[in-house]
Amino acid sequence: MKEVFKLHGKALTILRVSNDLKQVEVAKTLDVTAAHISQCEKSKRKLSEIQTKKFIELIGSSEEEAKAFVQVIGN
Repeated sequence: MKEVFKLHGKALTILRVSNDLKQVEVAKTLDVTAAHISQCEKSKRKLSEIQTKKFIELIGSSEEEAKAFVQVIGN
């Protein structure tokens, strides 16, 4: 069974900030609140699999690249 990839924590924050995106911009794209994004960045929640895919698309990356980034940075 394929492992589900869900972004959260400092990796999510770094990817968002390095792409000059505000929490509210990401929230609008993912159809959630900025508070939800904030909770995900604090590892109190995680983006869903679908939200993670939309976020990766938003930043113009691939799931493989995002996974590799998380491996280096951690959560």
